[in-house]
Amino acid sequence: LYSRCETILPLFKQKLTHITQAAGLDPNEVASWQGKDIMLTADQPYTSLTVAPLKSKARCMEKVENEYDGDVTRLVDIVRASIVVADEDQLIAVAKALEDEEIIRLKNRFKEPLFTGYSDALYNIEIKGIICEVQLHVSAIVAHKEENHDYYVYFRSLFA
Repeated sequence: LYSRCETILPLFKQKLTHITQAAGLDPNEVASWQGKDIMLTADQPYTSLTVAPLKSKARCMEKVENEYDGDVTRLVDIVRASIVVADEDQLIAVAKALEDEEIIRLKNRFKEPLFTGYSDALYNIEIKGIICEVQLHVSAIVAHKEENHDYYVYFRSLFA
């Protein structure tokens, strides 16, 4: 499974670049909120499209063991990316562009936020038999994600 994920990563990036552009966004534009870059890490900002490296094998195993009762077929976010939008119009444009893909699942956390109050939309799309995750974020919300992320990491395994 992991080697198949490595193989489709370039196609995934290509598809999401097209989706981001179809929604009128520049995939390489740095995401910002109130004039400040939104940071993914201490030295790397989010861009409108941020394709992540594959989820680590260790984190994959932790999820399979703690959340999926050993069922590796339920692991649907090894290949993943974030799209950050500035406003509702861009959010709708990206959602419409994603409709052209084979959507397997939509987890709408705008409707039902996490216990920390964080909200986004998680799309699972299928590419060549691999289910990938597209996280759709609003810049005003993702700018505050780091404040809550440590709590999320601590509690996610406890409540899985």
